[in-house]
Amino acid sequence: MAVRNPDDFIQVNGALNLKPSFGPIPADQLIPWSVIALANVIVANRILGLSWIITILSICWGMATWWILTGSDASRFLSKFHPTPYWLYGNLHYSSPLDPGQSDTSKKAKRKRNRKQKRSRRPKRIRTDF
Repeated sequence: MAVRNPDDFIQVNGALNLKPSFGPIPADQLIPWSVIALANVIVANRILGLSWIITILSICWGMATWWILTGSDASRFLSKFHPTPYWLYGNLHYSSPLDPGQSDTSKKAKRKRNRKQKRSRRPKRIRTDF
């Protein structure tokens, strides 16, 4: 095995850092562009009855606008439209799935009744040291 000189360049595959594309068109633009084209054909040509030249110009304008907005890093523009999370703290009483017949309110009422009955059963103390 030959010892490599530290000043020599290491060959690296140049395709490792490339994004997929069809010629000059990035692959991540194909679906949005097809939606833009379909929407423009439906609205401009079919609904509004505009000519094909105006329809094609509006398709090109929509595709160019989308490409400028999203560009090389679509997440920089599109991440602005994600809603912020709405966090809540919850406090929920645990009810056992093994005992579904008892509801929380009936358990509380039963406990109150039991406490009252236990208190009423106790003999009352009478003060005798006058």
